[in-house]
Amino acid sequence: MKLFCHLWNQTKTFTQATPKIVLLHGMGGTGALWRPIAASLEEKMAVLAPDQRGHGKSLLSPTPEIEDPLHFTPLSYGQDVAETLRALHFHPTWILGHSMGVRTAVATAHLMPNEIQGLILVDLGFAGSAGGGLGITLAHFLKILPEKFPSRKEAKDFMHSHCPDPSIARYLLAVSTLHSDGQITFPFDHSALIQTIEEAEDFSLRDWLRDLGSKEIPILTLRGKKSLVWSKEQFDGERETFSKQKTFFFKEVDEAGHGLPFEQRNTFLSIIQEFMNHYI
Repeated sequence: MKLFCHLWNQTKTFTQATPKIVLLHGMGGTGALWRPIAASLEEKMAVLAPDQRGHGKSLLSPTPEIEDPLHFTPLSYGQDVAETLRALHFHPTWILGHSMGVRTAVATAHLMPNEIQGLILVDLGFAGSAGGGLGITLAHFLKILPEKFPSRKEAKDFMHSHCPDPSIARYLLAVSTLHSDGQITFPFDHSALIQTIEEAEDFSLRDWLRDLGSKEIPILTLRGKKSLVWSKEQFDGERETFSKQKTFFFKEVDEAGHGLPFEQRNTFLSIIQEFMNHYI
């Protein structure tokens, strides 16, 4: 599936030699969320931010009529991105994934490792329920989340009362659409998000990451120190597991939760730009 994409760079054109980066949003988001980040990257890089399947303008519902046996697995998300990058000739490239986008980033690199210059993985575990501690709770929340609210106040009140993580609540409110009649809707297919969580419940990225490590692809993994999605214990465990991979780097960021790229934008940009500059 070729995805709808936002493309930003200084001249609106790029060549094979132009440094490139793909920004992959988290669950429930769209590529448009990355605009503030892209504003600091676009003068030196071409920046591509897809709407992933089931999100934004790349809506795809998990129905029997769709000939897609993979549905909403991490691999199907990665296949979409790989197909899109090849169609746009947007490679070789860096890939940055936040939250659910971490799985998509690793899956894409697994499918086209020779075209990936490096990965930046932000605040999602490599295995387990939704890659962290909120999988079942988040799935329950999405099942009771209305498809629309009469007003923004009612949406905020619902998030405050029911969302398992304040960062996720802010994130969902940020991607919501305010209509002329005051109603609030969300740019995603609810059933697709629930199936995404279910498909990832027993999934692990570790084998793919070990293979990418053997190819010496640079990988930076970041965690917000206040994150409720990826615990410090899980983060430290993965850092120990991959301690012998010489191109793997792990870092925690102060005063940030799961919404690290948006909560600490300047710090986040400084970290990722320094990392990429070392390899570009």
